[in-house]
Amino acid sequence: MEPRVHPVPSTDGLTLTVEEYGVPGGSASLVFLPALGVPVAYYRPLFEAWVARGRHVVGVELRGMPGSPVSDLRRDSFGYAHLLREDLPAIFTDPAVAAADRVVLVGHSLGGQLALLSGAAGTVRADAVVALATGTSSGAAHRSRLGRARRAAGVRFVGAVTCSLGYWPGHRLGFGGRQPRTLMNDWGYEARTGRYRLRGDRTDYEAALSSLAVPALLVAIAGDRMIPGAAVDHLAGRLPAHVGRATIEAVPDHFLWARRTPEKVVTGVEDWLATQRL
Repeated sequence: MEPRVHPVPSTDGLTLTVEEYGVPGGSASLVFLPALGVPVAYYRPLFEAWVARGRHVVGVELRGMPGSPVSDLRRDSFGYAHLLREDLPAIFTDPAVAAADRVVLVGHSLGGQLALLSGAAGTVRADAVVALATGTSSGAAHRSRLGRARRAAGVRFVGAVTCSLGYWPGHRLGFGGRQPRTLMNDWGYEARTGRYRLRGDRTDYEAALSSLAVPALLVAIAGDRMIPGAAVDHLAGRLPAHVGRATIEAVPDHFLWARRTPEKVVTGVEDWLATQRL
């Protein structure tokens, strides 16, 4: 299935890209945010599985990725606040989203963090939020002392390389793709402290998350080593009690479930959306 591709101008003139699948219908439309460094095209099997369920899906290419490139990441740095307060509102003005009667904001990993933070701060209108394989990046992601030590060492390595080069060369080091310093600083703060504090944004996001009003679902992928159950538990502990939880038996990998067994995740999410009448 070939998507309909829409260019979307952000506030600073960068052209963002969204891929639209299916058509709006009686059920809520889905706006999907990818993981760190993952192009939106990676998720096409997932989108096609959702369209087969009658969903209308708008996949977002995050700023800095191939469909929405930034020429100089050192000069044109950006962070979470830019994505939440400038890019996402621009996406929601695109006719593919603006015409939808109801919208569920869905994200994978970093995309799930952005979806939750946006839902908590109200930077866009969403009727519900679904976070897939999303949890803390801190040492609390692991229950063993060795696991916590390894996670902390990895976080320090990312911070040191980013500081030295002025950007994160994840395309060469196997994690996260090429990313600007500010975004990696935002990622790194949560990875060190288990709390969100965004550069250039005075919002108390931990307080906002603790009073999240919109319906939300956290989905863990059984066997996910990057974001294991403890990582999801830590994030859930910072959210209200009404937030739903699900663990889905899919391909036990942080990324491959989206391509190899997307139907299992779609089924789990659809079951919850049905309880929300979305």
